[in-house]
Amino acid sequence: MAEIKLKHEEYEITRTVAMKFGRAVIDEPLIVPDVKPDIKKILDVSARAYITDVTPGQDKVHVEGTVKASVLYLPEGGATGAVKALDMSREFNTAVDAKGVTPDSRVSAEAEIDTLDGTLINSRKVNVRVGVNIGVKICKNERLELPTDIEEEREPAPPLGDLLPFKSRKAETAEADKEEKNHAVELQKTPVRLAGNQFTSDGSIIIRGEHEISNKLPQIGDVLCGNASVEPEKAVMTDGNADLSGTVKVSLLYEDETDPDSAKRGGLRTAEFSLPYDESFEAPKAKDDMECDVEYNVREIYTEVMDNADGERRVLGVEIVIGVSVSGYEIFEPGVISDGYCLDGGELDPEFSEAAPEQLVESMSAQISCKCSLKRKPTDAPIASVCSLTAPKTSVDDIDISDGMVNIKGSVTVKALCGSSDEGQPLFPIETTAPFEHSFEISGGRDLGGKAACDAKIFVNHMSYNITGPDTVEARMLIGISVKLIKSDRIKVVSSFEHIEPEDSRGDGMQSYIIYFVQPGDTLWNIAKRYKTTVDDIAAMSGITDPDKLSVGQKIRIKA
Repeated sequence: MAEIKLKHEEYEITRTVAMKFGRAVIDEPLIVPDVKPDIKKILDVSARAYITDVTPGQDKVHVEGTVKASVLYLPEGGATGAVKALDMSREFNTAVDAKGVTPDSRVSAEAEIDTLDGTLINSRKVNVRVGVNIGVKICKNERLELPTDIEEEREPAPPLGDLLPFKSRKAETAEADKEEKNHAVELQKTPVRLAGNQFTSDGSIIIRGEHEISNKLPQIGDVLCGNASVEPEKAVMTDGNADLSGTVKVSLLYEDETDPDSAKRGGLRTAEFSLPYDESFEAPKAKDDMECDVEYNVREIYTEVMDNADGERRVLGVEIVIGVSVSGYEIFEPGVISDGYCLDGGELDPEFSEAAPEQLVESMSAQISCKCSLKRKPTDAPIASVCSLTAPKTSVDDIDISDGMVNIKGSVTVKALCGSSDEGQPLFPIETTAPFEHSFEISGGRDLGGKAACDAKIFVNHMSYNITGPDTVEARMLIGISVKLIKSDRIKVVSSFEHIEPEDSRGDGMQSYIIYFVQPGDTLWNIAKRYKTTVDDIAAMSGITDPDKLSVGQKIRIKA
């Protein structure tokens, strides 16, 4: 017996080990600055959160982040119908329990506002309480070595200038026969799809721009608050960079400039505009043609009111800081040796082992439309306008993988900040939760038998509204759904082959055939292995166009 050497290929992959969840709470008073009037009534509280640092420790993951909150209120006394704003920025840190995590583990985290409340303590103090849900993803880098082929054994070439030894024709023929026998092995390979050389680069981009309002509108007074959302269009990896482009949608709530001859405060208005971005984001480990995933998080919104060419306050300057997390990976699709046999009449004695590589089955995405109705409370004033429409929370509620389909159920929390003609309630929020469903077909309708996991992310790409009456706002959304389907089922692989030489036999030179009728459970591979031939030969001789489709009783021809 002689060992047949196998060729192995090595891949660096990242395996998801666990998802852990934690929570942070900001519960602090917000004091009204001396330059602003006392609070009569809180009109609205909004907040956003983002992660600034994630550090693995021993059995824990330490997460740091920031919460930005904004409080709109009706002031005591002063101009009728006036609205003022308070802003708060607080850092948080928490430790998420994660047994088995070590300081060299690979971790990432996301933050989302869960609960939000503003309580008026007195006319100069508001207590803001924000609950932040934190999700931590724990991964492990590992090297995976898989058998993919047979090593070609070659004698080293003689040094230049050396004379080649004389070989008789008989010896040359014997060597040729030996080489042919070394290669007369038919291999069965199981295809796998790996995401390798994975990396994540975190950082930020800054988007700046200006927007000038119409001359038909009053000049701009105070900017009260702002919202921004990213609508990505392109993300392409190049060597050392990720080229990102898209649009940032900006919505700013501001007051008209007060007429000095009037005791009444100016009205509330919303400026909505778009800023394009085209950025080359530094990602040192990026390579051409890598797959690219990008997550955006609006961190800061700075505004400035400026004069236009006529010296009027009609220009809104904005600077938006957006956190960016770029993930890249390469797709490898090797065939892993799972069986084999000889075509020369000899026998192969294989040894088997098992492997469970994390495979990326498929990446899918879709954009669906969704609509919902938001209704005011009986205690709220009639709706006169909508000052902003946002989606402060998205949720994946259920994932079902069965019958060759991935079925996603989720929900989006929709919030409208409404304006009214009631001077005692010029602004008020209304909210609702909009459910949605979508199904993806797995390529070829493959049923993965419940052995797959699904990583799903939800993005709200666009929002619009229509005021259908004094009580109701109808909102429409375009929801982006991104899905990665992953499986880690165990596969059988060959760890070694021992070759048993055949007994020398010679035929009579005549070619003969075997007629075989397909039995239940037969595959062309098993039939070819049994008769020491190849799948391609059987398919060619029998006129089979799809080797994966056989029917019981089908007649096939096999060269004897």
